[in-house]
Amino acid sequence: MKERRQIELNLRRWLRHHYSIIGYQEALDIGATRSLIRSKNDRGEWVRPYLGVYREAAAARGPHQDLRAACVATGRASVASHASAAWLWGLLSRPPESPEVTVLPASRRGAGYAAITIHRSRDLDLAETANWKYIPATRPLRTLVDLAGTAPPRILTEAVDSALARQLVTVAGLEAEIERLSRQGRDGVGVLRRHLADRGFMGAPAPSVLESHARRLVVRTNLPTPTVEQRVGTDLADYRVDLCWGSVLFITEVDGYVWHFSPEQKERDDTRRNELRRKGWTVLVFNWRQVVAEPQEVARQIIDTYRRLYPPVG
Repeated sequence: MKERRQIELNLRRWLRHHYSIIGYQEALDIGATRSLIRSKNDRGEWVRPYLGVYREAAAARGPHQDLRAACVATGRASVASHASAAWLWGLLSRPPESPEVTVLPASRRGAGYAAITIHRSRDLDLAETANWKYIPATRPLRTLVDLAGTAPPRILTEAVDSALARQLVTVAGLEAEIERLSRQGRDGVGVLRRHLADRGFMGAPAPSVLESHARRLVVRTNLPTPTVEQRVGTDLADYRVDLCWGSVLFITEVDGYVWHFSPEQKERDDTRRNELRRKGWTVLVFNWRQVVAEPQEVARQIIDTYRRLYPPVG
């Protein structure tokens, strides 16, 4: 009787820490007998959402519970992936409609379960996965590559921005992961590479090259020549700005996301530019992709702003 009470305590402890989900083999490993498992199911204390998976009937349903049940149902070599892993890591604000997991190609566990989206991967390495609060999951770098192969651009943008802002990944890390997986012909690699390049996270020229592009663009506008890398003083500090027309209090700056995306750098940039605006300066900011790929539009905005600040006489 004492042993039975201890087993019951161990089962309750397990369920409390594993979102009220337990697999048949997990229950046996804890010490439950087949007859105990069967009696709990017969009495309605446990319900069986999938073959070999049990849920505590009194527990509230939730997405973490559904995701762990999906991982258990699809076998030990199964991990939360794609949109489900992105949600676990905080890269997406809500979970997908159905849990997404990745398994090895040979695994047949979970086949036919309409409530689970199952992906099969030849290069799933369980040693390279993570345990997210008792739910196995792909790590953020792989998660973004997987997500790029299935998610619409809006979702991918949200996930990439969140991953970089939370410092779960770096641009250099993403480039390395893309290079590593591209040799294996992985889905999502090309999509993620194009996504990062289009948004300016990859392929940005060096800051000096970028500023040269901007200066040549401004020369073609026939506006007065701006001062380059001028220091502008405020109450807080002296700031170096890229292009400056001091007579009309007009500044143009060019950001390469590679150097300006970290939360710390962005905070410094925002503080500096807000202080300049508070002191009466007009500040335009462009990213490197705009300067290189859309020079006419950048030039138009610079000309229009300058003429608004210093309208031509007559």
